[in-house]
Amino acid sequence: MTSPASPPKLDKYSKENPWYYKDLTSHLALDSRKLLEEYSHIPPEDIDAHVYKMRDVLWTHAPYPCIGEFKFLTLNLPKHPKYTHLLSLLQPSPATQGPYLLDLGCCVAQELRSLAHAGIPSTNLFGSDLNPSYLTTSYQLFNDASTFHGTLVSANIFSPTLFDSAFKGWEKKFKVVHAGLFLHLFNREQQIDVCERIVKLLREEGGSMFLGEMVGCAGGGERGPKASKFWGKGEERKQFLHDEDSFAKLWEDVVEVTGTKGKWKVESTFKQRANGEGDGDGGSKGCAFFTGEGIGWITFSVERVE
Repeated sequence: MTSPASPPKLDKYSKENPWYYKDLTSHLALDSRKLLEEYSHIPPEDIDAHVYKMRDVLWTHAPYPCIGEFKFLTLNLPKHPKYTHLLSLLQPSPATQGPYLLDLGCCVAQELRSLAHAGIPSTNLFGSDLNPSYLTTSYQLFNDASTFHGTLVSANIFSPTLFDSAFKGWEKKFKVVHAGLFLHLFNREQQIDVCERIVKLLREEGGSMFLGEMVGCAGGGERGPKASKFWGKGEERKQFLHDEDSFAKLWEDVVEVTGTKGKWKVESTFKQRANGEGDGDGGSKGCAFFTGEGIGWITFSVERVE
């Protein structure tokens, strides 16, 4: 007796992948709809069609779960415990330029548009993403090519020439660096490398802050597809997910590498996802990419105290 044949593996661009949601219903939060209505001036009755259209454009560029699950419109910063403090940090002063915020792995820079809508001057907002088409398409998505004056730069955070090319002049520039749904893409060694660069980007003064949110895991550990056609040819990924303890230990290692012991206050909150519960981001009601026991959502902030 022969065993049944295994189903064929799906191409990463296939719309049959479980993280390509066919129905927008319940996956576009009210604050995202409000942003498209009030900031982008898209009529309410046209929003769904606009989002479906732009999602499929973005999917052809890079079919990440954040695109398939409509998370590219999820606004996490307004839900962050430090959001009110963040807005106060970003208030401009007539005496000096800035203060500046950088959103790493900004996707379509939805968080930057939300901050601009909240009154932060867009000239003080910077975003970076590996995929340049996400950045260029974002102006069509938000209908703001003539009104958004932020700086959007395509860059590879691991580039050995990062601070001589894409991030030239950005050392010690930013009061705030945000990274949402970003660190969980990498293994632990890569995360330390990324955080070392973030320390280099932040202003060396009290109150400077690195904050964000991502998928987490109780106990901390490697999750997600370790070897998959989803990633680049021949590439293997071992993404490391965090809870409060593992994130604190990660930053201890960052402190050692950067020689900044005693200069940081680390805070984080991990919530394990119950069956059928969302990721904690107010958007999609599940995470089809990271699965298994202990998966949840972690929100973090690292503030410079001196």
